[in-house]
Amino acid sequence: MENSRKPSLARLAYMILFLIIGRFVSVIVFFAAIFQFVYTWIYHQPNAQVLELTAALSEFAKEIIQFIAFNTEKIPWPIGEWPKT
Repeated sequence: MENSRKPSLARLAYMILFLIIGRFVSVIVFFAAIFQFVYTWIYHQPNAQVLELTAALSEFAKEIIQFIAFNTEKIPWPIGEWPKT
C-alpha cells in the first residue's frame, strides 16, 4: 500500500477521543449483557430494546475500531453519523 499522507494532529486527537469513547461503550455493553441475562432468565426471552441497543453499540464499536486502525477515514459518531443497524 502506498499512502504518502501523514496523519494529522487532528486525527490523533480523534483517535484518543474514540479510544476513550470505546471504553465507555464496553462498559455499557457489559452492564447491558448482565441485564439481558437476568431479564432472559426471568422472562425466558431477551428484551427487544436491549437487543436494539447492543446491536447499535456493536456497529458503533466496529466503526471506532476501523477508524483507530486506519481501515477507514470515516469519523464515527458524535462527529459523524450514528451507524445504521
